Amino acid sequence: MELLKIVLCSLCLGFVSCGSESYKAAVVDFAKADVISSNKYAALIREAAQSKVDLLVLPTPKDVAKTTLESCVNGLENYDEVVKSVSAAAKHAQMYVVAPLYEKIHCQNKEELVASTLVFDRNGAVISVHRKPVNSFTKCNTTTSRLGRFITDFGLTFGVIVEEDLLLTKAQEIEGIKNFVVTDNVLSKRPFLFGKQFPSSWAFANNVNVVSASGIISTQDVHERNSPLIVATLEKNGIGKSTLIAGPPASFPNDELSQYVTRPLNLEASTRGYSDSVCHGTFCCQFYVKTSVIGTTPQDVGYNLVAFEGIHQTGSSNIGVQTCSVVACAGLDKRSCFIASENNTTNIKFNEISINANFSKENSAQFPTISTTTQTVFNNENLKFTIDNKDYKHVTTKIYDAENIFAFGIIGRDYSKDFENNSDSNKDGVILDFSEYISYENVQEFFDYVWIRLRVVIFIVSVYILEMM
Repeated sequence: MELLKIVLCSLCLGFVSCGSESYKAAVVDFAKADVISSNKYAALIREAAQSKVDLLVLPTPKDVAKTTLESCVNGLENYDEVVKSVSAAAKHAQMYVVAPLYEKIHCQNKEELVASTLVFDRNGAVISVHRKPVNSFTKCNTTTSRLGRFITDFGLTFGVIVEEDLLLTKAQEIEGIKNFVVTDNVLSKRPFLFGKQFPSSWAFANNVNVVSASGIISTQDVHERNSPLIVATLEKNGIGKSTLIAGPPASFPNDELSQYVTRPLNLEASTRGYSDSVCHGTFCCQFYVKTSVIGTTPQDVGYNLVAFEGIHQTGSSNIGVQTCSVVACAGLDKRSCFIASENNTTNIKFNEISINANFSKENSAQFPTISTTTQTVFNNENLKFTIDNKDYKHVTTKIYDAENIFAFGIIGRDYSKDFENNSDSNKDGVILDFSEYISYENVQEFFDYVWIRLRVVIFIVSVYILEMM
């Protein structure tokens, strides 16, 4: 009789779980948490249990050193102990736990560092393992796909993917999956325009839920903050009022725009509404910008309109990219864009930015991208993103009433131009030599800079000469 009661109770719980249209997920709020190390995982799981969370995505341990395997050894020797600890805590809390960990494996007669994502079910059992070598040039056969999967008892299939692989994954590879766990690789270098906010852009464009180890939950609901956790209720089908969470970039590389065609934004004209076009070869971006000035604080950064069509290198892969953006710059040279911008503020309010361009239609994807000085949530009311399929993809994105913008634009992926990196390869579209860099567009943008900066000086000198006559 007692056994029958237990079975009936379990069935009832299962029906309630599967019948619900939502689930609760949690991530760690980096702004409120100390340096996260793997020995704190059990405590985080116990804290999440108090909010009755169904799924907790732990952060990638930040106690792993920055660059080399040798410097990581001390942080990896307790790998088995960490797995046992997380397993026991997940079982006690009765929740799914995703733990991104680093481990050493023997590969090609040497030790390699591998990013392993382990998924534990409510009983503490490991139900999925997704591995990826940190060294992108190694040939260790650690996983069969960029995308891992696991199935829950509340009726969902989750995709598991490393953040940097979002740029490589095509739409058909994720077809049918509306919920994703995205883990980050603290040892990888990510270009600015694809920075840490990209998982939110990716979720917005694909209309899916993303629960990220870097502290982002993409959802329509307001987040419940139980320090150091962010807890949210997500619709199972991922459909709803999409949001895009923007924030400061992880770093400010000074060579990000070295191969881009740029033109300075005419801030004076933009107060009345200003249109311009920037082309990189035959790829052209159309911009409309309307601004207003906030307060009387002097403006210490300017903005550039940028366009790029070519190849970006990421790890061992070279990927085809088409990009249109408005970006903040600290000086005349485009290499100054984002330099020391973390210490800068802007008194420019963008009443409207509209960007549109014709992108490759076949084997391609496009995403909005936004970076701001502080975490900002954009939704369908102040962010528009549309794709009109013709003989090409006509993509338009707009934002309204936005302040403290570092970058806003469209990232386009042309998968047909992707290729593996090797020492003697040179593909069309890769800018490798100085003669290609000194192009008509680069010369033109230099004179655009000079002309805009000199107009005020010319005006003042002209007034002075007239007064002297």
